[in-house]
Amino acid sequence: MTLARTIMKGGESMAGATFPFDPVDLAGLKDWLAAQNDPRGVLRPVDINEILIGPGMLLDLPAVLQRAGVERGANVQLVIDETPMLRDDVDLKPFVRELLYVAGYHESAYHLEEDAYGQVHADFESVEGALWGLEEGFLGRPAAAIIALGSGTVTDIAKHAAYLYDQKHPDRPRIVFICCPTANSVTAYAANMAVLLKDGVKRTIPSRYPDAIVCDLRVLACAPKEMTMAGLGDCCARFVAYGDWYLASALGMVDFYSEVPLALLNNLDAILLEHAQSIGQRTYAGEAVVTRALLLAGIAQSIVNMSAPISGTEHVISHVLDMIAGHYSRSLALHGAQVGVGTLTAATLYQRFLDNFDPSAVNIAACYPNDGLLKRYMRHIFHAIDPTGAMARECWSDYSKKLALWRQNRAQFEQFCAHWQTEHRPKLASLVRGPEVVRRILEQAGAPLSISALEPPISQQEYDFAVRNGHFIRQRFVLGDLLYFLGWE
Repeated sequence: MTLARTIMKGGESMAGATFPFDPVDLAGLKDWLAAQNDPRGVLRPVDINEILIGPGMLLDLPAVLQRAGVERGANVQLVIDETPMLRDDVDLKPFVRELLYVAGYHESAYHLEEDAYGQVHADFESVEGALWGLEEGFLGRPAAAIIALGSGTVTDIAKHAAYLYDQKHPDRPRIVFICCPTANSVTAYAANMAVLLKDGVKRTIPSRYPDAIVCDLRVLACAPKEMTMAGLGDCCARFVAYGDWYLASALGMVDFYSEVPLALLNNLDAILLEHAQSIGQRTYAGEAVVTRALLLAGIAQSIVNMSAPISGTEHVISHVLDMIAGHYSRSLALHGAQVGVGTLTAATLYQRFLDNFDPSAVNIAACYPNDGLLKRYMRHIFHAIDPTGAMARECWSDYSKKLALWRQNRAQFEQFCAHWQTEHRPKLASLVRGPEVVRRILEQAGAPLSISALEPPISQQEYDFAVRNGHFIRQRFVLGDLLYFLGWE
């Protein structure tokens, strides 16, 4: 597939720098994936049957259900929150319910509960509620399909409810899961993983793909602008996260690294720079660019069964900001907006590391801190956020495994230092992008560039805490881990 082409679908067009693959062309993408060299059998298939992108795609929802094998008269459960949404000047949720009713489906809705700030959280309690709705269905008959009509949180809850339903009922037909994004805000839509809260800590866990994804550009263009800006920020994670994954591989901290997912996101910086103004103006063409980037990013992580291609230092910063929000008596800022700002920080850290790391000055022995001291330190820093200690225990359960692996692979760190200039520095420099590139993309689209521009604004104290301690919250190795072991501030 060529990198320079024009895509015309349903009224939206895109010319110039384009994606290596159009996610609408699932057959072509699947053929390409099957042709990749995969001697270890690590690459996972893309089990999505259909992706629609265009201004009128929501009207195809009944036909999508029928193509997925859900006949008229079947029970269909909608998962929705209380957020008002529009499709042009039409109230979206009643519109979809009427669409399903007229098509002959028995539709019921599971309404997700909001917290004191009017926000829904992707936790196991919400998943269990959606699962109960699937099993009870309409008039006591189980649902044949579940439809997520919302953004990332709604999608993760519905997705994992479908996953648990299939696990719980292996004797029944696999439930059909349809994803109808209402905002270009996250990469969750095309991912076979879910991000759920466990003891106040966000965890990425195995889940399932949707059978179909229906991206209606009229709906996406009507979402608040900050949602699309959040999606743009989430896409920018690719510019530093791939460096983290390579770094972890070079240091022996992961047993698998592949640049197959990177091919799906090739040329992303050029694409986003070219279309940043259109994205900021909320045109169909701009929304289509963000839609494709988010879907390809979701697939990129799913084919290797880990979020590493698009989740590194910038994401742990965002996750910690969410973890401490309650302590600071504020609502959550949009995840992708935080990721965009965090990507600027991570890109700056990478630039400094690439420019200033001197292996000859490293005291190797000093890079291996005492486990007991670290455990007490983590308990101390998280105590103010969660006096019960549950958050610290959950973080330590992951971090302790990373620490053990770091000790185990000391020889690989020594080799990394020995080959820094000839091998690892050039490779890292090719995988990451400098902060000036990330800033231009976000700035030209009108996305937040600083913590003061987030909604709600985040204090410097909170942000410093997140940057300094983000690497403690999970097992995956990121640049923050190496900087901490090196004693860099």
